[in-house]
Amino acid sequence: MPKVKSYAPAWLCRPSPGASLFTSNPDKSPAQDLQNKAKPSTQIGATRTIAKRGNEVFVVIDNEIRWSNLARVKDQWQQQARQKKAKDQTTDSLPPSYRVLSVPVYGLIKQILPSPNGAFLAIVTEHTVHIAVLPDSSHLSSTDKSTIRLKTYQLGPTTHVIPESPVVSALWHPLGLHTNLGGCLVTITADAAVRIWELDRNNHWSFDQPTLAVDLKKLVDGTSSDQDFAPSGFGKSKGFSADVFDMEVASACFGGNGNDKEDAWAPMTLWVAMKPGDLYALCPLLPSKWQAPSATIPSLSSAIIPKMAALEETPEDLEEELIACRQQYDWLREIDDQEPVNPPADSDTIRGADVFSRPANPSAIPRLQGPFRFDTGEELDDLDLCDILVIAARLDVEDLMMGEDEELAVESSDQDKLSATVICLTSGNGRVHICLELDGVGGQWLPKARKNAFRTPLSEPADLLLAESLDTMKTDGTESVTWPTFTKDIHSRYSFFVTNASNVVHFSMSSWVQRLESELQAEDTTGSGFRLQVICSGNVAQREKILQAEDVDVTAEKEHLAASVVFYDFDLGYLLLTYHPSNPYAAVMDAPEDAFSATMDLRHYDQKTSVEDPLALVPRRAPYQVPAIFYAKSPLENFVEKHVPHRQRHTLKEQVRLSPATLDLVTTAHRVLSAHTNALERAASDLFRRCERLQGEIKDQLKQLSDVAERIKGVSSEIDEDGTRKEGARDGVALDKRLQAAKDKQNELVQRYDALRKKLLNSGGRPLSDKEKAWISEVKTLSGSIGETQPKPGEEDQQLAQRLETVKSLATDLVAETKTLAAKAPSAPEPGSPASPGGARPRVPQRLQRAKIADAMRMVERESAVIDAITARLARLNTSM
Repeated sequence: MPKVKSYAPAWLCRPSPGASLFTSNPDKSPAQDLQNKAKPSTQIGATRTIAKRGNEVFVVIDNEIRWSNLARVKDQWQQQARQKKAKDQTTDSLPPSYRVLSVPVYGLIKQILPSPNGAFLAIVTEHTVHIAVLPDSSHLSSTDKSTIRLKTYQLGPTTHVIPESPVVSALWHPLGLHTNLGGCLVTITADAAVRIWELDRNNHWSFDQPTLAVDLKKLVDGTSSDQDFAPSGFGKSKGFSADVFDMEVASACFGGNGNDKEDAWAPMTLWVAMKPGDLYALCPLLPSKWQAPSATIPSLSSAIIPKMAALEETPEDLEEELIACRQQYDWLREIDDQEPVNPPADSDTIRGADVFSRPANPSAIPRLQGPFRFDTGEELDDLDLCDILVIAARLDVEDLMMGEDEELAVESSDQDKLSATVICLTSGNGRVHICLELDGVGGQWLPKARKNAFRTPLSEPADLLLAESLDTMKTDGTESVTWPTFTKDIHSRYSFFVTNASNVVHFSMSSWVQRLESELQAEDTTGSGFRLQVICSGNVAQREKILQAEDVDVTAEKEHLAASVVFYDFDLGYLLLTYHPSNPYAAVMDAPEDAFSATMDLRHYDQKTSVEDPLALVPRRAPYQVPAIFYAKSPLENFVEKHVPHRQRHTLKEQVRLSPATLDLVTTAHRVLSAHTNALERAASDLFRRCERLQGEIKDQLKQLSDVAERIKGVSSEIDEDGTRKEGARDGVALDKRLQAAKDKQNELVQRYDALRKKLLNSGGRPLSDKEKAWISEVKTLSGSIGETQPKPGEEDQQLAQRLETVKSLATDLVAETKTLAAKAPSAPEPGSPASPGGARPRVPQRLQRAKIADAMRMVERESAVIDAITARLARLNTSM
């Protein structure tokens, strides 16, 4: 978990020039804006009006886009601070440290999204989408601070219009080709219409019509891939359907980023979250030209071909799975038949990626998978979902690297990955739901239409495993308009930030994911059900509040924090940034350590206290920021130009007359001035309350310091300068006992920690070795040979000794009998003497005699070896008992 080192840095707060980046136009009074602003609706949608490009930041203030380089702003502030200290100069008249980017957008901007290569900026209003061409950072960083008018294209002038459904999400495709001349953007509207736009500045038609458009309400009931799933055109009447409410889109995101270490299907899967609570998946959703990471095609081949070969052996039992697998095989075979093309030189492509054309077989439009649902246990069916975040499953390295060197396979593994998809959802009441999708989502398509055959594909709802539901804010019973949004963390893919209306909370699942993955990948499944239940019943995510914005300024009332952005740079550090109108909120955090080295050993706890940095204390609250109303101009300065008609201005220089026009003028002036003075009074009263609270806290701190000083003085009065205790001072036996008790307690905790650690290591899913398995089987065999009946404790040694004596007597009898037979055998004749044919005993050949004697000796040796082995085994058993 990251720890907050400090809040909004000085170079972003007044009176530094960096604060002007988030300051509204001084010609406009915040009180007037609040007075004239309409009340926000209950469903405000996601507010993503701050974005980044490296160290650069784009912010929407007063519906205008501003650009600034935070690293340069910080450097300039440091230089000006040094100059001010040296020459005693003020910085009140410094020019603003930002550039205004002028775009012909007339609606209220709700989202700004830079392209992956930073060449374009998608500007999303409620009903329109504009694509602006961004200049290079060197051009924006020039000394000229004038407004820059950007080249802008309107996306779908006849598609995204006011009478149509509003735009909910706009996403840059992770597998699209993004160059300086074009890119791939996916837009999703509230009526569940998904459109893919493959932009090309040399082809203006690409900004007018999408290359692929799908209406999810039609696709969910589709039976054949030959049907028309395109959304209804502009101006066409739409009939009523229950899907209008059940499939109202809240948000959407792709399942992956196109990384080589994540599941191959993830970056081409679009997840769509509906407001009532259902989730749907489109896989694969690709543009006509897409880039494939280096591990995508091999991983798909290693997964599809063996699965189809296994399903073909039993086609009657798993017919649906076999049909889906054959579709995936046909889709993959068409990709294999293509010749990959190298991406353009100016494109922001994945390392080692090849460019392919989208397969036309089985279809360009995939089948809609879902709905995916999870049981929350609540009475209400509608969850009022707001945002979705999908963390892709890790790539199955074992199947991909089968037959390769073991060293290469080990290098390709990653321990910070989970073999299941994690889906995080936010609802309007501020709750975060963390779910697991264990089956995996692969490519699926609708079947082709056939004559005289009607077959409806099975589409049953799939269940998600709800791991945990957490709250991100405290509810005091009053309704508050909030739309929680996700922001990915930089350091860990299983950590993220959630931005609410007034706070930002950090969630981390890294430790839980590691424990869950080690149990899922264990070879020995004995007791795994119990261990998984224990893992899932505990805390899944650790949460910590990073920022808290106090709505004390009138300009920030009933406003929503913009979705935060995270920077991690040598100049900026680990910085979280968001803002209210005219008030930036930031937090500088410590970079989290590695998950394995973050676990502190209790043996060295005494050496890892705050001795290294005794002043590194966590701040209790964010620093006070001066409200914007104190810096705003008086509304009476431009009152005449704004509120008095031109034909009545000459009456202001005449004698005041009692008339309806004069009364109207006075009431208007009172309304404007009262709003401004009310804002000033509220800001001043908040400052007064803060000063009173600060005085009380200082008194408490002084009292604590005095108490500590008295205690130190009492202890030091009994000790000489050389460290020895003075004569007549109190005995230190009590202090020594307390110190020894603390040390004993620490040693006990260390021993308990070591015992628990060893127990967890031994029982944490570690498979048995071959020697251990052989030893277990040998013990079972020996226990069976001893006897099934268990002897009593007093009779066990007697039975073993009796059996040993019996074995020894049998061996002695066999040896004696063997010697007797050997003595009765005729002796071999001498080499020169002839055999007497008339002897009393029959003549036995010498070769047969030697053979019989050899067999007998081998039998004796074998029995002796068996006896010795049994004797040694019994001796070991006696010693172990």
